[in-house]
Amino acid sequence: MTDIVDVIRAVSELVERVFGAPPITKDITEGFDRPCTYVQPTLMQTSLEGGLRHDSYSIEIIRFGPRTRDGWLGLLEAQASLAETLENPIPISSTFFLYPEEVDFDLRRNEMTLITSFDVDIFQIRPEIDVTKEFMEELTIRKD
Repeated sequence: MTDIVDVIRAVSELVERVFGAPPITKDITEGFDRPCTYVQPTLMQTSLEGGLRHDSYSIEIIRFGPRTRDGWLGLLEAQASLAETLENPIPISSTFFLYPEEVDFDLRRNEMTLITSFDVDIFQIRPEIDVTKEFMEELTIRKD
């Protein structure tokens, strides 16, 4: 089954294609050199609906530009590149693709950052239940 790790890997590959460098993997609070990109999930929900598993993810791609006048132009170019790239499906495997929905861009000039966020909904067939295991209602209670 496809999970959040697969989604993050696919988005990280997309970031590497767009910006020419993989996203940073250390926590933002640990410090980093600009320019760089950070990918993080902000919401992860899973529900079971009939025979399907429904996973909902909100993903953020945070681009940190250099704190220069040209850095702002670079962020505008990054937004244009991401907008164009996210119009297409994101491949997870040879047969599974993500379709980003409601892509939002938040440009912050004073922080020299671009925050791109989008939602992903994945519906998958639930794995078969192991019928060799006993269910609670079928257990017997010993009265010794």
